[in-house]
Amino acid sequence: MVTLFTIVLPLPYRVRKVLYNGYYKWTASRQFQTVYYIFGSIVGLLFVDSWKRAQVKVSLYHHKKYGQEDSDPAAVTPIQALASRAYNQRNVYISGFILYFMVCIPTVMTIVRRLVKYQNLINEENATMKKDTKRERPVEDKDIDDLMEELKKRDASLEGLQKQVKNLEDYFDKQNDESALERADESLKKDQ
Repeated sequence: MVTLFTIVLPLPYRVRKVLYNGYYKWTASRQFQTVYYIFGSIVGLLFVDSWKRAQVKVSLYHHKKYGQEDSDPAAVTPIQALASRAYNQRNVYISGFILYFMVCIPTVMTIVRRLVKYQNLINEENATMKKDTKRERPVEDKDIDDLMEELKKRDASLEGLQKQVKNLEDYFDKQNDESALERADESLKKDQ
């Protein structure tokens, strides 16, 4: 139960990998597999035997039907049979518990195996992506900062040039207006 609880916990990847590797090394040996199957068979036989023996009919004093005249003391189940039934029921619970965990733990470990496998694939993919991005990235952070400063300088220079152009346009427009007025004045003087 502790083993199942431990492997179901959301453990970090490294701990989960160590648990799985230990489990795999332990269960990969033929000796362990032989012991596992023999133990499972014996516990299975105990389960079936205890199940059959726990199915004893019980007749107690308060199960007697009222109105019957025969009071046969043999009709009541003896204490020894009740104790044997309780013992067999306990064995059914214990052997069932063991069989359940003999199936549960390997099933959960297959899920943990898949988690470890896919996490390995993700880690490898992330590592190759980081290497590729470092190779493909020709611009460093320092270069980006330098380029940003140069862009700010050019923006300031552009603003200055735009102001100069506007001022020059205004100046020439004003000059043109003054020369047009002078010509208009001259033409008026000539007409008079």
